[in-house]
Amino acid sequence: MRSEDWTRTVFADRRPQDLNQDTIYRKTAKGAEAIAARLHGLVGKSRSMLILVDGKRNTAELLALGKGFGDVAPLLAQLAADGFIEAIAPATTTAPAPPATPVAAPRRSLTLEEAKSYAAHRLMEVLGPTSEPLCLRIEAARNVDEFVDAVKRAYAVVRDIRGASEAERFGSAVEANLPAP
Repeated sequence: MRSEDWTRTVFADRRPQDLNQDTIYRKTAKGAEAIAARLHGLVGKSRSMLILVDGKRNTAELLALGKGFGDVAPLLAQLAADGFIEAIAPATTTAPAPPATPVAAPRRSLTLEEAKSYAAHRLMEVLGPTSEPLCLRIEAARNVDEFVDAVKRAYAVVRDIRGASEAERFGSAVEANLPAP
C-alpha cells in the first residue's frame, strides 16, 4: 500500500473542520531534510503539501492552497504525526481580550538620515542580503523626494518577492517613520 493510500485510510475521518484553522505549522528539521535531500520517502501529495508549509500560513490558508491535491486535512495530520511539521502558533479556542487602547506619545520627527537608516534596516530584515542594491539607493537619497522614490521602488520589489501583505507591513513601517518635510 502506498503511503498516501495509508494516510487516506488512517486519517479518513479527519476533515478540515476538525483542524484548528488558526494553527500555524512549520517544517521540522526532518521536514526540511525531506524536502532538501528527498529523504524519508516522502512523495506526491504529501511532499507537495510539506513544501507549502512555511511557518507563516495558518491551517485555513494551507487547506485552501492544497485543495488541488484533494482532501489535504489528512495530509497535514499525517505530516504532523510523522514529525515533518510542528505547530508554532498555539491554537486558541477563545478570542483574546482586546488590548487596552494606548495613549500615543508624541512622536519625534526623524531626520532624513534617521529615516534612511530605518528604511534600509527594515528592508534588510524583509529581503535579506538581496536587498543591498535597494538599500544603497535609499541611503543615497539626497532629499525627501528621492527617499520616497527609493522607498516606492523597494516596496514594489518586496511586493513582487514576498507578497502584498509583507509589502504593506514594510510600507506602513517606513511611512510611520518618514522624515519631517
